[in-house]
Amino acid sequence: MLEALHRKATQLDITQPVTPSTPHMYLLSKNQILFLVSWLALSLSAVACSTIAPQQPNEPAVPPKLILQRLSVAFLGQDGSAVIGSGCSGDDGKGTIINYHIVVGGVDENKQVHRIIVAGDNSTLTWEFPCSDNWALSASNLGNGNWEIFIAPSLSSKVYTVMFFYDDDTFALGVGVAP
Repeated sequence: MLEALHRKATQLDITQPVTPSTPHMYLLSKNQILFLVSWLALSLSAVACSTIAPQQPNEPAVPPKLILQRLSVAFLGQDGSAVIGSGCSGDDGKGTIINYHIVVGGVDENKQVHRIIVAGDNSTLTWEFPCSDNWALSASNLGNGNWEIFIAPSLSSKVYTVMFFYDDDTFALGVGVAP
């Protein structure tokens, strides 16, 4: 009897749909199996994440401050300016590297700018002021909510995202498109 069941089980093709001749068997298609395996993997990773970094019971949840301030960003490209070099210090090649020039408008004049980040769409490099571990950028307040930014070129990007972080934990964001 056991041999007959084993022989029948080895002859089964689990990719075939259930037929009236096998109503007692629940067969799964390849898509159903892939779905179940994916669901199981996601469920296990969700459980693992919730146990790795649980929230402290005495810490209140503090939502991040967010302002919906949109900046205007004009990407002027390489216009001959050589203000900043490469690297975090911005000194490598300073004065010899022709920079990308970006003009930003709409910065809140009533807030103190704490940090500025520029990111290209190719995800290869981020420029920031003050620099921590990316490449430095040079930023000057031109007044009336307008700023001028210079960055050393990297792999070309079509889209540059500019973020201004204020000292009250809010930020503003704008996107410029390279011609």
